[in-house]
Amino acid sequence: MDQKVDMNTWSRKQLFDHFSMTADPFWAVTYEEDVTEIRRFAKRNGISFYHAMIWCVSRALNAVKEFHYTIREDGIYELDERLPSFTSMKEGSENFQIITVNELSDDILTFCNHAKQTAESQEEFIRYEKESDALIFISCLPWINVTGLTNEGLTDRNDSIPRITWGRYQEKNGRTVLSMSFEVNHRLIDGYHIGQFHEAFRFIASSLDPKAI
Repeated sequence: MDQKVDMNTWSRKQLFDHFSMTADPFWAVTYEEDVTEIRRFAKRNGISFYHAMIWCVSRALNAVKEFHYTIREDGIYELDERLPSFTSMKEGSENFQIITVNELSDDILTFCNHAKQTAESQEEFIRYEKESDALIFISCLPWINVTGLTNEGLTDRNDSIPRITWGRYQEKNGRTVLSMSFEVNHRLIDGYHIGQFHEAFRFIASSLDPKAI
């Protein structure tokens, strides 16, 4: 159950108040991640690299407490969990859909199979009944190396949904890397928390067993 934050004891209150005075509290960063283990695991197990990335990103983000905060009309809340809502394109189509999964399984293979089935069965562009402030907006531009990015719709200063996008992976010195872009609300998220995400992401990726079936 989501918990309302006590502003009188919240350690972040001064930072929140400071960035609340800005007209545009959103900020973005793009940096490089090593995804070698994730790509190997996906290939070995015959699953989508994209879906495997979504699972790893979502698990890593949920491992950082600050990403659970959301701003609502009556205050700040700490969410139990954030779920991925991601762009997806069916084969032969130039139009994308937005797919939202309703469960972030502890098992990557279970999640990837569920994400695949959900994407294949959904006909409409988006299922609005699943929209929530407890989502993670995820997208991928596999055609280009992303070196910077901005998102649409960041006009509500209370928008607390993290937006994560990555581009085409590349081979560098025998490793697979890609650029990952974050767009977040500075009232809730600082660079330190992106660093925590990075450490959690690396731990999750390195924990995957490439030989697992």
